[in-house]
Amino acid sequence: DIIFTLQPKLKNTRITVKIECADDFEIVNYPGAIAQIISNLILNALIHAFDEHAEGEIIINIQKQDKMIEMTVTDDGKGIEKSDLAKIFEPFYTTKRNAGGSGLGLHIISNIITNTLHGRINCSSEIGVGSRFHLVFPASISEDKIE
Repeated sequence: DIIFTLQPKLKNTRITVKIECADDFEIVNYPGAIAQIISNLILNALIHAFDEHAEGEIIINIQKQDKMIEMTVTDDGKGIEKSDLAKIFEPFYTTKRNAGGSGLGLHIISNIITNTLHGRINCSSEIGVGSRFHLVFPASISEDKIE
């Protein structure tokens, strides 16, 4: 459903989104938060990882490990400079300020992962190879944490 809602942004690109996920497990957590994370990571890749008219792929891999969900969102785009990598989750940090970037996308994702989903996120990247965002969060949120 999330990929379907992003079709207006994806249809004029040569970027494909591939989902790797077993359909035999369930996530009982905040669906809106998870949808926003996936959406923001895909949009971020479209803006930052690929030049206009570039061909590429974004792969979303979701696995359940015991009571945790491990999600990776990987692209084969330009990659992130090491000097930028340490700052990407900071508020208002962007390399696309003059192209409409606010610098809030990854900061918001980081806050949702840590504060709402009680998980963690990190990113690894190599110039010319692409970037990999790795997220880990509980598959089920206990009732005492739901507000």
